[in-house]
Parts: sequence; C-alpha cells; structure tokens
Amino acid sequence: MIQHMPAAFTLAFANRLDSLCKIAVKEAADGDILKAGCAYLAPGGKQMILDSRGSSTRVKIIEDNSPRIAFKPSVDISFGSAAKVYNGDVLGIILTGMGTDGREGSRMLKEKGATIWAQDENSCVVYGMPQAVANAGISTLDLSLLDFPPAIMKELQYK
Repeated sequence: MIQHMPAAFTLAFANRLDSLCKIAVKEAADGDILKAGCAYLAPGGKQMILDSRGSSTRVKIIEDNSPRIAFKPSVDISFGSAAKVYNGDVLGIILTGMGTDGREGSRMLKEKGATIWAQDENSCVVYGMPQAVANAGISTLDLSLLDFPPAIMKELQYK
C-alpha cells in the first residue's frame, strides 16, 4: 500500500490498520519477504520497490532525495517495480488522492496485462489520482469505495 503520508504517521497508521483488519498490516521494512495475508504499507518519506530473487519477492526501502519525484512514497515507483516482478498478475487499485501519482505506474502494469481499478468521483474526497487513471483509459472499473471489498473478493475468486 502506498499512502501519501509523512514518515511520522505511517507506522501508527499501519498499526491501526493491523488492529482493524483480518489480514496482517505492517509498515514495510527493507528486506521484508512478501507473504500472503499481509499488507505492507510504504514508509513515509521513502520509496518502496519490489525485488524478485528466486522464488521470493522482497521489499526494498530506499531513500529518495530526487526533486523530480514529488511523492515519497510514490505509487508510480511501487507499481512500476510490481510490473517488473509480477508482469500482469496484479490487481492495482487507485483510491482518492491529489495529483496524478499512480497513472504511469498503472499504465506500466496494464501494459503487462494487470487489472487496474479506480475509485469513482462520487465517493472520493479528492478525485485527482483516480481521475488521472480513468481519463487515461487505464482503469477497467471505476467503483464506489464501499463496492471495492466485494469486487476484490469476486476478482480473487474468494469464497
């Protein structure tokens, strides 16, 4: 998960989500091996990329002092790395947010065959990020926030 948040808040946010969710949620740490049933929240102020080595995928957390990239963490950076590791075997979801972060990463994923969904305008607080993905013709589904859980379960064929 990539949330535009300062570093001081992401650990507390991950812990709060972990206490509320049926799956484990943690702030990602450099070297974490991705495991089923766990969501990894990118630490604020840094970039989270995925790196495949053999049969496992690891999280790499890197410092990013580049003035070219406004968001740290950036959806584009994380999604771009997911496109390299997983090709098209990804469901990418862009939720409410300001700007266009996520559009190019979503495009990279979609070019590999991934499925991309965006939050609809009516349920967004800020429609920037989902609108950028929808207007670029990248999302295949635009859903209300409350419609995502059952749609995800159906997409994953979870019963």
